[in-house]
This record gives sequence, structure tokens and C-alpha cells, in this order.
Amino acid sequence: MADLLSPAPHVLAVSALAEKTTRSPLLYAWWALNLIVLAGVVCAVHRGVKKWRASREAGG
Repeated sequence: MADLLSPAPHVLAVSALAEKTTRSPLLYAWWALNLIVLAGVVCAVHRGVKKWRASREAGG
């Protein structure tokens, strides 16, 4: 029962949470590329919907 109350597991858990992770610059470049591609897809869909609405109004 005394083992459950020992401070060692708590100290290990706190020290594990305190570690700072280092991220590669390539990871940030990958995120930036993903954001650029996402913005391009959103713009393409927006233009497509505008063109489709304009053709529906002109034809109908």
C-alpha cells in the first residue's frame, strides 16, 4: 500500500510532461504547403460555384 503513495511516479509524470519537443523546419514547410493547397482548393470551388450560378441565371 505504501508503494502507491510514493512520490516517484508523480515526479516521473511531471518530468515527462515538461520535456520540450523540437520540430523540424520541414514540418512547418509541410504545414505551409498544406495551407496553400487548401486555399487554392477553396478558391477554385468558390470560382466554380460563382461561374455555375452565373450560367444558371443566364440560361434560365
